[in-house]
Amino acid sequence: MAERLRTAINLGVLAQNEHLPSESELAAQFNVSHVTLREALTELRDDGLVTTKRGRGGGTIIAAPRPNQLRVAVEQVSSFSRHDLRDISDWRRAVASEAAALAAERASSEDITLLSRGGIRLAAAHDEVEARRADSRFFIELAASSQSVRLSRSMISLQVEYAPVLTLVYTDSQVRRAVAHDMQDIMIAVREAAVAPARDGTRAALDRVARRAARLRAEGWPVDDERS
Repeated sequence: MAERLRTAINLGVLAQNEHLPSESELAAQFNVSHVTLREALTELRDDGLVTTKRGRGGGTIIAAPRPNQLRVAVEQVSSFSRHDLRDISDWRRAVASEAAALAAERASSEDITLLSRGGIRLAAAHDEVEARRADSRFFIELAASSQSVRLSRSMISLQVEYAPVLTLVYTDSQVRRAVAHDMQDIMIAVREAAVAPARDGTRAALDRVARRAARLRAEGWPVDDERS
């Protein structure tokens, strides 16, 4: 648990001075007990990554500044074997595509409005960090639109685990544009209650990212030295 939160902080999924959700919300999102969560937060406080303030406006706050994102991403993925990468990509595709199918049946007009912004955010992203955030927000919102608590929790955990991969994949602006277009197609399928196109479009988007990730891993996860 502590390692997952540490990864989220180091990758900028959780930013400096940002308040963490309540302990109840965090425990539910990560599917852990309150005891496990408190132990993890204690470990992060000892490491100086979070602080806790009491009273009005208090809570647990991210204390550490965000480190260089490309460098951290390469460090995080360096231990991924080919099979590790394939496994997490497969699981992400399975969760997201099922969420999309259910979203096509259950999404509210509010959900669709939120999804419609996802492709716009990704297309407008100026760098890989903005792109990764847009990707995470879209697929977490897609899972929320499925109205399945378990799918939502799984998607949140997956996006944190997959974040370093996304950071490196989205250094390619062409991939950002292509996935942004895919997101628009997914949103339209959900809006039109088209289950199969929503599921298939989500698979296509995630496969596009997975193929790029596999290629980068085969090349040794190259990055621009001037940016790292």
